[in-house]
Amino acid sequence: MCSLLRCSVNSFNIREIIEKESVITHFQPIISLKEKRVVGIEALSRGVTPVCGTIIPPSAMFESAKENNCLVELDRLCRKKALQNFREFAESEELILFINLDASILDMIEINGKSWTKSFADEAGIDCSMIAIEIVESRVEKNENLVHFVNKHKDYGFFVTLDDFGAYHSNLDRIVKSKPNIIKIDRSLIANMNNDYYQQSIVRSIIELSRKIGSLTLAEGLETEEDIIKCYELGVDLFQGFYFSEPMSNLSRIKESCNEEIEKISKSIKLHLNGIITRKQQQHKHFEAILDRLVDEIRASGSSAGVDFLQEVVDKHQEIEKICILDSEGMQTAQAVSVNCVSKNGFHRLYWPDTENMDHSLKDYYYFLMRLDIKKFYTDPFMSILSGRLCRTMSSRYLRGGKEEVVCIDFVEIAANMNFNKSSSL
Repeated sequence: MCSLLRCSVNSFNIREIIEKESVITHFQPIISLKEKRVVGIEALSRGVTPVCGTIIPPSAMFESAKENNCLVELDRLCRKKALQNFREFAESEELILFINLDASILDMIEINGKSWTKSFADEAGIDCSMIAIEIVESRVEKNENLVHFVNKHKDYGFFVTLDDFGAYHSNLDRIVKSKPNIIKIDRSLIANMNNDYYQQSIVRSIIELSRKIGSLTLAEGLETEEDIIKCYELGVDLFQGFYFSEPMSNLSRIKESCNEEIEKISKSIKLHLNGIITRKQQQHKHFEAILDRLVDEIRASGSSAGVDFLQEVVDKHQEIEKICILDSEGMQTAQAVSVNCVSKNGFHRLYWPDTENMDHSLKDYYYFLMRLDIKKFYTDPFMSILSGRLCRTMSSRYLRGGKEEVVCIDFVEIAANMNFNKSSSL
């Protein structure tokens, strides 16, 4: 009986595998949750030992091909077999086939030469518009080879996908230059993202960039409901991973496996988004109530609303990090007050504490408040240099002693389980 151990890199003959075309294809679904359906399948090649039929892991197969100087031949064979095996699906289903191309071969072949993928597609009778070619851009040394390849195959009608983006040494500049149809976010950024704000920020940045250049984003390696929901919340377009289905050869089984999971996760996403909306409404209402009460107190106290008064407000509210008051020109009228959360390493050299007469006129919480001629403004979330906590600044205009002022409060984003005390007072 043949074993995986006997079919290691040192025992099977990779050239025999290529000569006998002893490669099979499994498929893993790619999901659009907005459309609630399988929109594509990725072809994943496996070697098969000619003698005993044992499956050879792709990593072992490609490593052996690299060592034996036949990487290009193996790569072409895998694409050829994938297209042949996809043909029966293409006749009855509106699916996109995602096939991998080892991008390192782009530096080994003539960039103006024949497109083997197009030739294989033509032989299989599959239109190029049904195929997405996946390449890992970090494995291409020359920018001009990558850009030429992408443009050439987009002209043929293929979709082009940059795979594993965010791993290795991914280059944002290459995305802008090549403008792929799809950017596949690496699983290292996706795994456990639900619990990591920094991972979320990176993924959000990739999504924003992709939208600016007209690309879709695809999250791969999804295994948990939490990560899928967070990806959807951030704006990911397509989803792939073991949560929906493991790779298999039977399309009907793939769809059966996915349909139940798609319905299940769709319900969870709706509940999650409803919860976010409710919490944000409650939080905004809570912050606004604090701000309104503070403005009323400042107006009533006249000139006595100084540093000591503001410090009392900060000390009473754990959700407040800092307060400062500006005049109508955006100049700070007194020392800002903040919660006592300075780094244990002391003063942060990049953080200049808000002092009297400091100019805030270009800060968004002042500039947009005045430029838009509105009464209140609420900034996007930011990570506080002072404390390392996630905050938002809320600003409000008011009159005191016949002069216009602006109060600015940095609020700490409240956890989902925080109870709001509507009766709390300043």
